[in-house]
Amino acid sequence: MKSTFATAFLLLSGLAQAAVLERRACAANNVVRAAERLQRESNWCATWLAGTTTISIPAHIATTPIPIISSACSCVYTPTSSQCQVTVTVTPTPPPEPTEHVVDFEDNDTPWVGFMYLDTQGRGSYGVHKYSGSSSPPQAEAFSGTSYYRGIFKFRSADRKHSYQFTNTKAFAVTPNTDYDITFYFRQFGYASLVCKINAQVHGSVQWDGDNIDGGQLTDQIGTLDFTWQGNPAETWAKAVGGQINTGSTSGIALLFSTDCICPQEVAECQDLGMITAAFDDIEIKVRPSPPAAPTP
Repeated sequence: MKSTFATAFLLLSGLAQAAVLERRACAANNVVRAAERLQRESNWCATWLAGTTTISIPAHIATTPIPIISSACSCVYTPTSSQCQVTVTVTPTPPPEPTEHVVDFEDNDTPWVGFMYLDTQGRGSYGVHKYSGSSSPPQAEAFSGTSYYRGIFKFRSADRKHSYQFTNTKAFAVTPNTDYDITFYFRQFGYASLVCKINAQVHGSVQWDGDNIDGGQLTDQIGTLDFTWQGNPAETWAKAVGGQINTGSTSGIALLFSTDCICPQEVAECQDLGMITAAFDDIEIKVRPSPPAAPTP
């Protein structure tokens, strides 16, 4: 039976008053102790604070003002709301694959330009060459496709060295702070006893103004690459390997290839060698594979 001190009206109005009162300090007084015992024994404070059920006020606190009872119950019981726990798994976006390139001189959007260094009597030419079975002098087929980059010359009287260079005039995009391997295929026609010496300078910046190599500004040199051969380029297309770089902070590179062809001293008449062609194909700029993991002991 409901106490005369706890009509439905007083209960609801008392709860409303308690909601706006500043929460009192939960000192261990008689009302708080009584509320703690009631909550422990019958969950009384939880029902009282919910305000959804008519309950009787025990006689020993029946004369206590409603706001004080509510405040004491708030000290010993805090309503909780059920929450739906949702586990969200966030999969990080993987970094983009490092940029790689293969230059086959077929339909590339990266232009190349070269220059040949000859003496006053020398003659030569350079550039992208499209193979033709009827070309004169006869040339070997490209390593892949039908085109390759070449320098062609003939040793003249007293000539002992011919050199030419070529480079890309538009930087190749690369991924910074990444290890790259640079390889290419090389073929030499016209003289089997002589293999031209080749290296490549790697630059982090290229600007171009003009139509030959003298119009280029290659800056921020990263390194000079020397190569070894897989095969004999005087007999077949041979792969040049060993060119390794780390791009550091740069995001674009230019490759300046230098080709030095020297007539040995023991050849008395260099001009009798005929036409010599030094050709490049399939230049590859690829990320260096990670070394295999060490075996677990």
